[in-house]
Amino acid sequence: MLEYVFAALFPIFLLLLFNRVLFSKFLPLIITILILVVGFDGLHQPFPLQIIAVISTIIGYFLGLKIYKKQKRKVK
Repeated sequence: MLEYVFAALFPIFLLLLFNRVLFSKFLPLIITILILVVGFDGLHQPFPLQIIAVISTIIGYFLGLKIYKKQKRKVK
């Protein structure tokens, strides 16, 4: 049960953190996917856990885009 909560929250946290620091659209997504696949052996996890992580990554990406757009407006 704990791994499902971790799979749901960790990608969102990583994407928001990297998006806030790197000021980029796609670099945080690439870094997060690499961390999830390589660091946490994502390809050998159960399929429902992978689906939750993918959905969480998509949600985090769209939340990160909102941050990116707000930062872009503040810079101008």
